[in-house]
Formats: sequence, C-alpha cells, structure tokens
Amino acid sequence: MFELFGGHCTGIKNLATAIGVQAIQHHRQRVRFLSTIELVNALEQEKQAGKQGRLANRMVHTDLLILDELGYLPISQAGGALLFH
Repeated sequence: MFELFGGHCTGIKNLATAIGVQAIQHHRQRVRFLSTIELVNALEQEKQAGKQGRLANRMVHTDLLILDELGYLPISQAGGALLFH
C-alpha cells in the first residue's frame, strides 16, 4: 500500500493512472480506479438496498485499487464508517 498526495494540478492523478497502466500491461494485474466519493456512494447504496458486501467481493479480486480525491471532499459520517470499517 502506498499513498500519493499533492496539491491541485501537481500531476498526482496522471502518476496514479500511469502506475495503473503499468500494472495492467507489464504485470497483468487487475486494477480499479475510482473516485472516493463514487466508492462511498456505492457502499451507501448497497447498504440501503440490503446488499452489503457485493462491491467488497468484487474488490477482493482486484490487485490494485486507486482511490482518487481522497480527502478532497467531505464524506458523511456513515459513508466514512463504510469506507474505513
């Protein structure tokens, strides 16, 4: 696990994308790229629908997960609990 942090327009998203592409092309790894807000929203929708765990089951088969915009936007307390549980 590693983290990339940088201010606006520092190229962090481009670097993360390049790492993901390299993982796919040269190491045949399964990569998912999601915004953190999209992930939290998907987890909240699963919970409301009574289908918790489906997204987590799909992510178990992911070698590299790239979360974009972690810390950029506020996450609801419920969403944060789902994400960091």
